[in-house]
Amino acid sequence: MSSNGPARDLPSKFARFVLTQNVQVKPGDNVVVEGWTHTLPWAVALAREARRMGAYPIVHYEDESAFWDAVDHKEDKVVGAAPSHEWAAIGKTDVYVHMWGPGDRVRLNSLPNARQDRVLGFNNAWYRAAAKAGLRGARLEIGRPFPSLAKAYRVDEEAWRRQIAAATMVPPEELRRAAAPIARALQRGKSLHIEDDHGSDLTLGLLGRKPRVNWGRLGPKKSYGQFGMLLNLPAGAVRVALDERVAEGTLVANRTCYYDDGIATGAQFHFAGGKLTSAEFASGQERFDKPFKAAGKGRDQPGFLAIGLNPKLHDTPQVEDLERGAVMVSVGGNKGFGGTNGAQFFGWAITAGARLTVDGRPLAIGG
Repeated sequence: MSSNGPARDLPSKFARFVLTQNVQVKPGDNVVVEGWTHTLPWAVALAREARRMGAYPIVHYEDESAFWDAVDHKEDKVVGAAPSHEWAAIGKTDVYVHMWGPGDRVRLNSLPNARQDRVLGFNNAWYRAAAKAGLRGARLEIGRPFPSLAKAYRVDEEAWRRQIAAATMVPPEELRRAAAPIARALQRGKSLHIEDDHGSDLTLGLLGRKPRVNWGRLGPKKSYGQFGMLLNLPAGAVRVALDERVAEGTLVANRTCYYDDGIATGAQFHFAGGKLTSAEFASGQERFDKPFKAAGKGRDQPGFLAIGLNPKLHDTPQVEDLERGAVMVSVGGNKGFGGTNGAQFFGWAITAGARLTVDGRPLAIGG
């Protein structure tokens, strides 16, 4: 965390909101808060507010320097292990709050893929244990801002952090009300048209698939799926799988694409006959091209559409599709959103301030 740190009352206000409004902690709940060195003030605040609510918190602390010391000494097997005592704790947990760590994602992404797999080898086992325990919780983007990543994204770290905090505290009911007419239109419609003042003119297909709405509350447990027991915060998006066979025209982005360790800007996607014919970027072209060339069938098909709802975000790293009025179109796999394309590729471009019509009728999306 930067030397100034957050305002003294912001972590407490943030923590109270997340615990009451999002994950809805109840008296007697066993709460685990996972925090790293850069998120410790937020973890402490979450634990303190949980206790004030009559819950029983534990902070699972990971030290950034100790983690990297172990990685430097090639202790990957131990770092990536699924230890039995931690899994026993998960089995007794009602609410789990996760903040991204390690903080230095640039350094993490510089490791060879095989080493990343070993260091993060516990991940799938963690989700199996969480599903078995029936816990609920949240992944907090407040853990994402970090000096190396802010530099890679060319943003001010503290401003980024404050924007994430403000966006996380948008009332869920406000987001739900904004999402409802958009979700209805996307599910009922057949054809979607996107147009803006900087060159976008794109027609996409809809197939009556049910949109996924992240409005800041978890649904029933039967809807969680493999990863859905943790709510992504901040919230605010309607997402739906597109017709994989329909796409004609051009999408010109006016928002940055934030990758795990860097950016791409000025995206232009060109479609014809239901396929991506070219993808051009003003900068960061290689971030799209390298995985695209390595991917197989389906990489060039329309994937899913996302419409942002959150009024506190603006071109914000890693949550750029949540900005109110932002429209994201992806190419590649969309099975996670109810589609049929299983391609192991995800490419995207985002325009904000566009005009949308569904079956010729204007669709109000804010922004």
